[in-house]
Amino acid sequence: MFRMFNDRSVKKIDASFTSIRRLSLLLIITVLCYACAFFVPLLFLYQIARFLNFSYIPHLFLFSVSIAVSYLILVFSMMCFSAFFIRVLRVRYTEGEYGTTIKDKISFKFIQSYALYFPTYKVIGFLNIPPVKVLFLKMIGCKIGKNVVLAGDEWIFDPYVTEIGDNTTIGARSIITGHIGEGHLIIKKIRIGKNVLIGGECFIMPGVTIEDNVVVGAKSLVLKDTVLKSGRRYAGVPVHEIKPKEPGEIQQ
Repeated sequence: MFRMFNDRSVKKIDASFTSIRRLSLLLIITVLCYACAFFVPLLFLYQIARFLNFSYIPHLFLFSVSIAVSYLILVFSMMCFSAFFIRVLRVRYTEGEYGTTIKDKISFKFIQSYALYFPTYKVIGFLNIPPVKVLFLKMIGCKIGKNVVLAGDEWIFDPYVTEIGDNTTIGARSIITGHIGEGHLIIKKIRIGKNVLIGGECFIMPGVTIEDNVVVGAKSLVLKDTVLKSGRRYAGVPVHEIKPKEPGEIQQ
């Protein structure tokens, strides 16, 4: 059963002990996670710099190469530490309806999860290497299949309640969100099947099911709780089925 709330007018963070304690934990955990992640590439650069003489041009070039390598190390370090903190602290959440204040347990998990997830996902996105993003999503608990392509600048807001099947492509700048605020926090699963093509700049809302072999046209809006049937084509705002034209039908 979903719990119902309507706390739009309630302060999200107040002066209560619970709010202050959880806000402090949020800051401490987030800083600690990324401090650990940054320590690894900084240690690498420090060790390299010890053996370089910066008065020599070749050594300066080697140092520039080391900086590029350290960025790659940072990416994988952030992936590992973000996934570690998310799993150890159990900040992954499930579908339901919850309050929106920091005193609500799930709302606090929601905020903490975003703090640990989004910066890392953004850094990975700068490289735009789909297999690396898919790997990170799997590391933090997203159910994602084989040969999935994330085209770039897409946002999977709620990986813990998102399922993506094999051979699916999600177009650039698309948004897939499993949560919405309607006076309270609503979280619902999104299920995307196999061999699905989602065009660029689509917006997919909570509770959506996209069955196998579906094509969703670019810039489409898939409203909450919509089911897109297998093997069909959809497009529009909101989406509607695009039926194939009959033989001899005149193009409008």
